[in-house]
Amino acid sequence: MGINFKAVPSEIDENPGSLKKPSAIAKYIALKKAEKIAPDFPDEWVLGCDTFVILSNGEISLKPKDRADARRTINLYRNSHCDVYSGLALVNKSLNKKFVHYEKTIIYFNDFSDDEREAYLDTDDWKGRSGSMTIEGNKWVKKIKGDYWNVVGLPVELLKDFLGKIG
Repeated sequence: MGINFKAVPSEIDENPGSLKKPSAIAKYIALKKAEKIAPDFPDEWVLGCDTFVILSNGEISLKPKDRADARRTINLYRNSHCDVYSGLALVNKSLNKKFVHYEKTIIYFNDFSDDEREAYLDTDDWKGRSGSMTIEGNKWVKKIKGDYWNVVGLPVELLKDFLGKIG
C-alpha cells in the first residue's frame, strides 16, 4: 500500500475475558494491542490487528499447541468451512481518535486425504497460525466468501476505509 511503518509487537494477554461474540472479541483484542503501543508513539497512528478462526463446530481456533492439535483442527475442515475474523484498530493518542471494526471471511473446503494432511503438517506452515493453516497455495479451499486479505491476516479494504477517514 506504499505506507511506511514500524512493526512493534504488543505482547498483550489475548484472553477475551467474558466476551463471547467473535466480532466483539476481534475488536477488543485489536484495540488492546493498539492501545498498548500507542503511548510510545503519541503523535503517530498505531494499528492493532488480531486474526482468529471459528471452526465449523463453533470452537475458536487459536495457534496450535503442537502437531496433534493442528491435525485435529485441520480434520474439521474436510468438506466443511471456517469463519476467519480479524479485528482492526487504528489509534492516535495525541488526536484522541480511534477507529475499531472487524472483518469476517468464510472459507469453504473440499475433502482431502490423510496423506495430504500429513504432507501439509510436514511443511511446518501450520506453526504459529490461527486455525493451523495458511491460505496461500492451499489446495483444499473450494471457495472464499469475503476479503481474501483478511484470511492472510490484514483486512486491507477495512484498513483503506480507516485511512480514508483520517485523510
